[in-house]
Amino acid sequence: MFFFMFFLMFVSLTSLSIYLWVNHRGNRLIFWAALVILCAGLGGLQMLLEKSWVPYAIDHKLNVTVVRASIIVTALLNMVINTFPYYGMLLFYLIYNGFFTYQKWIPILLGIPPILTLLFQTDLMANRVHNGFVAAWGLCYLCFMAWLAVRPMIQANTPKERVNHASIAIVFLVPLIALNVYHFSSALVSDQLIAIIPYICITSLLLITVFYLRDAFLGIRRKSLHTVHVGTGLIHHSLKNSIGKIKLNALNIRKKVQMGQYDEIETYVGNLLRTHEAMMAMMSKISHATSDKLGPKREMHDISVVLDEVLESVEALPNVRVEKRYVPTLLLIDRMLITECLQNICNNAVEAMWENGSLYVSLDKRTNKVLLTIRDTGRGMNSIQLQNIFEPFYSTKHRTGEHFGLGMYQVKKVLEAHKGKVEVSSSPNKGTVIVLTFQSKG
Repeated sequence: MFFFMFFLMFVSLTSLSIYLWVNHRGNRLIFWAALVILCAGLGGLQMLLEKSWVPYAIDHKLNVTVVRASIIVTALLNMVINTFPYYGMLLFYLIYNGFFTYQKWIPILLGIPPILTLLFQTDLMANRVHNGFVAAWGLCYLCFMAWLAVRPMIQANTPKERVNHASIAIVFLVPLIALNVYHFSSALVSDQLIAIIPYICITSLLLITVFYLRDAFLGIRRKSLHTVHVGTGLIHHSLKNSIGKIKLNALNIRKKVQMGQYDEIETYVGNLLRTHEAMMAMMSKISHATSDKLGPKREMHDISVVLDEVLESVEALPNVRVEKRYVPTLLLIDRMLITECLQNICNNAVEAMWENGSLYVSLDKRTNKVLLTIRDTGRGMNSIQLQNIFEPFYSTKHRTGEHFGLGMYQVKKVLEAHKGKVEVSSSPNKGTVIVLTFQSKG
C-alpha cells in the first residue's frame, strides 16, 4: 500500500500538472501552480526510487554506472522536492496578489536559498539534504505565503470571493505546511509524516479537480467551451465592434449636420464604408482566427494612421480625453487584423472608465522593435483577472449578450501571428497598461 500511494501520487499529480500547463499556457498563475504540482508528483517518484529501485540495484549489484546515476537522480529529486515548493509557491502567491508582474530580479532573489542548499547543504552521493537549513528559510517563506494567502480574503468584497481564496490556500498551503513540519521533525516523526503526505497531496488533487470542473480554479475556464463556441463567439465579438463604429460615426454625422458643418461629413461617410469593408473581410477571415495558426497578409502600413482612425471614435466621446504621442511609423502588418485588435483594446479601456477618464497612446521605437503603449485610467483588474484575460470566454465585465470574453484572446493570437507579443499590467482602481511589441527592421 505504501508504494502504491506514492505511485498514484506520482502519476496523478504529474498528469494534472502537464494537463494544466498545456491547456493554459501563458497564464503565469497556472504556470507556477503546475510546477509546484509537478514537484509534488516527482516526490512520489523520488520515494519509489529511494525505497525500491536504488536498494534493488545495490542488492543485485547492477552496473556501477547505473547505480551511481540512480543515486544522483534520486538525490537531485530529493533536493528539488524539499526546496522548490517553497520557492514556486511564494512566486505563485506574489503573482496572485499582484506584487510580481514582469520584474526579473524577484525570481532570482528568491532563488538564492535553494541554490545555497544545492551548493552547500546537499550531499548527492549520500542522498542527503540538510533539513535544518531548509526548514529555517522554508519557514520564513511559509510565513510570508500565509500573509499573502490571508490578504485577498480580507480584501474580498463577497463571501464567494473569500471562499475561493480560502480554497486555494487549503489546496496549496496544507501540503507545504506538512513539508515544513517534516523538515523540523525528528527521524521517528518524519517517517510517520512521509506515510501520510501522499494522502494529503491526493486530497489536494481531488479538490483542484472539483474546483476546475466547476470553473472555480484560479478563474480559468475549461477548454471544452473553446472547441464548441469560439468560432461563433469571435464573429459576434467582431460584429459588436463594427456596429459600435457605425453608431459612433452616425452620431458624428448627426452632430455635423446640426452644426451645419457639411464639408466634414465626408470623413465619417468614409469611415462607415471602411467599416463595411472590414466587416466583410473579417467574415471571410474568421475561419483563420479560429484555427491553430493565423496567417496574416502583412503589408507595409503607417501604424499612426491606423491609430488615428481607431481613436477618432473614442475622441468623439464627450468625457474621454485622448492623449496621443506618436509619429508616422511604418510596420509590416495585416491592417485589418491590427485595426480590430486596437479597437478591442480601446473599447475595453472606454468601458473600464465608464466613458469618463483619460486614454494615453504612445509609440516608442527601439532596436528592431516598436512598442505601442495604451494606458487608461479605468477601474483596473485584480491579479486573477489579469492572469486570465487571454483565456477565451473569460471576461472581467458583467456577462451579458454584449460581452464574450474574446477580445484579448484575439489580440494575443494576432500579435503572435505577427511575431510580436502583448504584455498587460493592471491594479484595481489604478487603470490598465497594455504594451504591444511589433518587430521592425529599424
